[in-house]
Amino acid sequence: MFRRLLPLILSLSAAGFGQATGGSAAVSVTATLGQNVQPDQTVFSVTVQSPLTTTLDDLTAALKGTPLTPATFSSVTSVQNYLNPNPPVMALNWLFQLPVPLANVKDQVATLQALTASLGKAQTPLSLSYTANGPQVSATAQVQGCGLSDLVSAARTKAQQIAGAANRKPGNISAMSFSVSTMIGPSATAPYVIPACSLGVTFGGMQQVPSAITVSASRTVNVPPDMVTIYAYVDNGAIATIDGALAALPGSGFTAANLYNFSANLQSGGLVLEWEFSMAVPFSKMKDALSALQTAASQNTAVSFWVGGTQLSPQLLAAQDCSYASLLNDAQAQARQVTAAAGVSLNDLISVSESPTATPVILQGDFSQIIPVLRVGIYDPSTVYYPTYPSQPASCTLVARYGIGQ
Repeated sequence: MFRRLLPLILSLSAAGFGQATGGSAAVSVTATLGQNVQPDQTVFSVTVQSPLTTTLDDLTAALKGTPLTPATFSSVTSVQNYLNPNPPVMALNWLFQLPVPLANVKDQVATLQALTASLGKAQTPLSLSYTANGPQVSATAQVQGCGLSDLVSAARTKAQQIAGAANRKPGNISAMSFSVSTMIGPSATAPYVIPACSLGVTFGGMQQVPSAITVSASRTVNVPPDMVTIYAYVDNGAIATIDGALAALPGSGFTAANLYNFSANLQSGGLVLEWEFSMAVPFSKMKDALSALQTAASQNTAVSFWVGGTQLSPQLLAAQDCSYASLLNDAQAQARQVTAAAGVSLNDLISVSESPTATPVILQGDFSQIIPVLRVGIYDPSTVYYPTYPSQPASCTLVARYGIGQ
């Protein structure tokens, strides 16, 4: 039995509210269930460390037959490996996310321990580490703990209690609101449709306002990233132009359009200009870009670079089914289920609107003329903020409103 939490958005209206008559009242409530669903899984965050020259294909081949698959791959970053002899060697940390039922945690730990030992003996040794995060409630448990008929019943009971306190009775259902999310993409796992376990219901209302149900339908893309974000940093007072900074990064693929920050610092040795670049490249080009940057850094102490995560390309996102037609189908299917649970009929579509989405701003221009702003003081690299490369949203939403009848 799940504890039912019922936050209320309440309005009561009837002629002669203060009189003890038995008329009806408009009552609006929001019912929410499943707040205390028992956690049933944990998520293992697994990191595989490899040499800088390792590609995603190399890693996939080395991990074939293990739980670490492209579908569970999450991100990649670079790290300085201080376990090797000086100077520190840059390596890649590949991150995987493994949801595991609580009943299988012991077996999963044994599998990861065995994998750690075998990877260390490979021709190109790989190191593995992991942490467990949780316990958590799985999507399956969330769906099982959310019955639409229970939501409607909870809303109706609360409306009766509220109206009864005013010596009134709640009217017929005049409005409902609900939301649902559908998981799409090759990394999505069942259950794919996850309703929000919250239902807003209005009983009674103004005659001139048509009865309706509003459904917010969204789709979330679950797909392995296909691009890696690489940062480069050129710090040298002798390099006074962007062309000079790019000349220090030959063959890396960086251009003036990849500049995301420029600053000047007045240090004890004089004025130091700092050029910071960021670009996203397909995994197929990652090895060549990192090799070029590694060569540049070995030849010029003013150059440094790192790998800062992953993202989805616009082409990959466009290939996912986030069309208006699919979102409308999701909304209508959920509206049918909710109205059936409420004992009302679903009528025609009244209105539809697109949920607003923020558009990322990408730095653009030829940067042929840049006016530096001097920052006078002691330079501390640990205080430098490196923003993530802007990417498109990995979800889409549509709000549909349908008429309902008694």
